[in-house]
This record gives sequence, structure tokens and C-alpha cells, in this order.
Amino acid sequence: MRKSFIYGIVLTTAFLSGCKGDYDDWAAPQGFDAEEAKNISVNITPAAAIEMENVTTETIQLFTASIDAPEGMEVTAYEAVLSKIDENGVAQGKTVLAADASGNVSTKEVVSAVENYYGKNPIARKLAITVMAYIKQAEQAFYVSSNQAEIQVTLIKPDISESYYLVGDMAGWDEASMIKFTHSDVNVYDDPVFTISITTTVDDQHWKIIPQKNIDAGDFWANPGVVGPKVDGDDAMSGQLVNEGAGAGKIAKAGKYNMTINMMDYTYEITEAPTELYMTGSEYSWGGVWKQLTPVNGTGTDYWTIVYLSVGEKIKFAPQADWGNDFGGQATVNDEAGAGLVADTDNNLEAKNAGWYLLHIVNGVERIVNVLAPNVYLTGDTAPGGWSIDETGKFVVPETKDGEFVSPAFVASKEVRMCVNFGGYDWWKVEFIVLDGKIVYRGNGGDQERVSVSEGQKAYLNFTDGTGTFK
Repeated sequence: MRKSFIYGIVLTTAFLSGCKGDYDDWAAPQGFDAEEAKNISVNITPAAAIEMENVTTETIQLFTASIDAPEGMEVTAYEAVLSKIDENGVAQGKTVLAADASGNVSTKEVVSAVENYYGKNPIARKLAITVMAYIKQAEQAFYVSSNQAEIQVTLIKPDISESYYLVGDMAGWDEASMIKFTHSDVNVYDDPVFTISITTTVDDQHWKIIPQKNIDAGDFWANPGVVGPKVDGDDAMSGQLVNEGAGAGKIAKAGKYNMTINMMDYTYEITEAPTELYMTGSEYSWGGVWKQLTPVNGTGTDYWTIVYLSVGEKIKFAPQADWGNDFGGQATVNDEAGAGLVADTDNNLEAKNAGWYLLHIVNGVERIVNVLAPNVYLTGDTAPGGWSIDETGKFVVPETKDGEFVSPAFVASKEVRMCVNFGGYDWWKVEFIVLDGKIVYRGNGGDQERVSVSEGQKAYLNFTDGTGTFK
């Protein structure tokens, strides 16, 4: 009698506080504010470790459940609650999946839960699971939570190599001349995007992509393996890639391009790369003035400038002397020189420490701002160290914004050569000269007009107003 009385109290409580007076939709009892039932238990046994590559059905069994409840009570629905297990073994988060009486849930939803908690890296992942059973008796509704158990799920391993390489008419068709795509430090399953910047000097340049696994296997042209469009000679600037019977893509017009491949969904996109880069900011009337940066000869993506940054100065970059596709705080910053250049809330880059800096900007698929020491050098016949780039040819850096960079004394009456030095580039790719009192940069041009100086003279350069003299 006492046991029946207890259940009667539970049922009455559920009726009074858990039901809404509308009992038509018992197929979805979770729509009611159901009372948690007492003296009714749900015990679950988790499924064995799941390898998603072996799952071919739309649903998958995560658990089996047993219900201990008085006669007359009926389970109307189940829900599986999945959580991530952190490094301390504590369940974090809550993903609720509809389940049937056999413990089957949507395969797609399980995969989504694992990816949301852990990413797409296909290693064994542990999930905490509890089950909510929704129960009715007559016109009363209850829910019961099970014990917590643990399941293990391993996602399908996509066919993604650790690295990819471009081969083609613009580079070469063998391992010695292939060009590596760049990639982040994130594992390839969570970041399957690879990028590359290329230059074609003639029309109709064909390309294919070689995965690292081909190289590792010593079979450069392995098929399946080599990646390209399905149709040989396809000149589409975006589309689907295949790795079996792949054709060669084609870039129809000569130019500079950025190429992005997503190896999770096997797609590619080729876009024209900008050929100029400008800087503006708080010291340039926010677009009232655009300072043009100098391209590194032949790179297509790299630019540089020597500039004085004030404390609190904010800067941005754009591929034209106007707003549009501009960037600042979105870029990756490598501040080797200590400018304290950081992103602010408006995605500008703000300097914390005043001084002269050499900014090396990569404006490719990935945008990078390298902040370097503003070292300028003499090289060639007039330099103390000859054609070497070393300390003997380094200019003295001024302390003020309007100060002059001063070279060592010329050791011979010869043609002067001046340059900066970074990134491993040959000196002539980043050289400049003074013509008619103005600093003139080589950039992507050919050999500049030569200027002869006298032994014992020095070069004086003002990078703020772009002027220079030899005296």
C-alpha cells in the first residue's frame, strides 16, 4: 500500500505541475513541462566503439536502455544527450539528439556533434552520454534521466594529404620544380584549405596538383592520387577537383593569381592577385593620403616600405589608393622589431612603440605583416664590404621622424647601389636609387638608371619625404 501511495504522489505531482491540459500530442511529450519522475529508473548500456567509416546507415545505435517502472507506464520517446569529455574527465556541453527505443539516432547528427566538440580530425573521441526517457501514464507525463555512460566515436578519414604541390607550364612538371601550397599550423582535417600565389607570363598555362602521399610513395604521377579538374584543359576559374583520372586545369590569360584549394570538399578557386599595395591610417587622414608600398621584384605578393610609426598610430592596407578589400588587424603580424603592432577593435593595426621600422607585407591569399628593423645597406663597388650585404655597409638609422639615414663613406668613385635586406630576397629585388633628389625604387622594373658618386661621399636618405642626396 505504501509503495502505491508513493507512486500516486508522483503521478499527482506530475499531473498538477507537469501537464498543460492538452494531451493530444503524446508523440512529443518533451513539449510538456514534464515533472521528473521518482522511483522510476532508466539504465543504459553504451554501444561499442564506433568507426564511422564502417557505418553505412542513416541511423546508428548509441545505447540500449532498460526501464524499471510500475505497470501501466509507457515510454513515449527517448533523447540522447551527448557531451564532450574534457582533459579532466568532466562532461562539457550538451547536444540533444532524438532517439528511438533501440537507442538509434541520426548518424549525421552524431558526426556533427563530434565535429562541433572536437573538430574533424579522425581520431577516437570520447563522449559522455545520458538518456532522457519520456513516460506517460493515463494523462500524466514524466521524464527520467539515465546514468551517465561513455561512448567512443572515430570520424571518417577524408583523403587529405599533409601537403600539396603545384606543377605546370608556369613552373615545371617534375618534383624538382613543383611549388608547395601554403597551409596553417592547424591539422588538415580541421583546416583543409591550401593556398598558393602564382605568376603566368604567357597565356594558356596548364596545371595539376601533386599530393604529398605520391611523393612519399615514390610515385609522383600515381593515379588515383594526382589532383585536377575532371575535364582536361578546363579553364574555369573555380570548380570541382578529382583525384582519379584528373585532367590538367588551364589559366587562359597571363597574370598574377592566387589559388585556393579546399581538400575536404575537393574544390578550387583562382582569383587575380592585386599588383599594388597602399597604406593609410591616422597619420594619413584615414584615406586622405595613400602611401604606395614597393613590390618585391617578381614575387607578385610581397611589398615593403620604411616608415616611422608614432605611439598610438593606426594603419591599414589596401590594393588600391582607396578603400575596398582593405585589411589591418585581420593580418598575421610578426613583430620582430618591437613596434608593438596589434589589432584594435576596428581591425586597424596600432603601434605601441614609436620608431623607424621596415614593414614587409605579404598580400596573397594569406595576409602577413612582418615588422623588421629598418636596415638599409650599401652594396657593390662603393660599399666597404663590396657586393656583400653586411654590417660594414649599413646606414645609421635616425632617431626622429624627419631625420636622415646616413651611409658609410663610399670607398670608390663608382656607381652606387643601395638596398634593404629581408626574406632571403636577392639584393636587386629590393634596391633603390636617388635620382634628381628623389628616392626611386626598382620594384618590378628592370635595372635602374645608374648614378656615380665620389669616394668619401655619403648617401643621405629621408624616407619621410622621399628625398635623398649624395655629398
